[in-house]
Amino acid sequence: MFPPTTVKPRARLLQRENMGSTGVLLTCLATGFYPRHINLTLLRDGQPVSDHQITGGELLPNGDETYQMRKSLEVSAEELQHHHYTCTAEHLSLDNKLDIDLERDWDSVTTPIGFSAPMAVCVCCLVGASIGVFIMCRRKTTKDQGSQTTLSSNSTAASNEGSQTTLLSNSTAAQSTHDSEKAEEITSLEPKPS
Repeated sequence: MFPPTTVKPRARLLQRENMGSTGVLLTCLATGFYPRHINLTLLRDGQPVSDHQITGGELLPNGDETYQMRKSLEVSAEELQHHHYTCTAEHLSLDNKLDIDLERDWDSVTTPIGFSAPMAVCVCCLVGASIGVFIMCRRKTTKDQGSQTTLSSNSTAASNEGSQTTLLSNSTAAQSTHDSEKAEEITSLEPKPS
């Protein structure tokens, strides 16, 4: 099988935690290109980074008769925040140079120091549990207040019924007394037989 005349590179600039230090490893990777010659350059604020700061740069074959190259630069988290890093690739298959912006590795350095996915899960669980406890307490308090209101209403109603019964009894007794007095009065007005 004969390789094609030219194949364009796929290029990426990645950021990863550097396991050996507190810094960040920026890696410019170009892969899948043919022919083998490529010019890969790491830039800091638009200026090429000096070769003595860069690791890698070896040309390696892929299994499909294309090639790959990677160049890496270690920077501190502070440098990463204060500078803009890019990578350029120049290859025979490209009409213009290829400019690549930084892609962040969201699982590593881009998270704040000391904050990780397990910690985020714990925080979410604590917040959820707190909300659950609050809702349960709120429901219990509302239910207890509802029971007290019902008891209070029932005792007030019973008290009012008792008052009404007493008032009714008193008014009936007063009416009876009043009727008896009227009857005596009428009797005293009737002529007496002689």
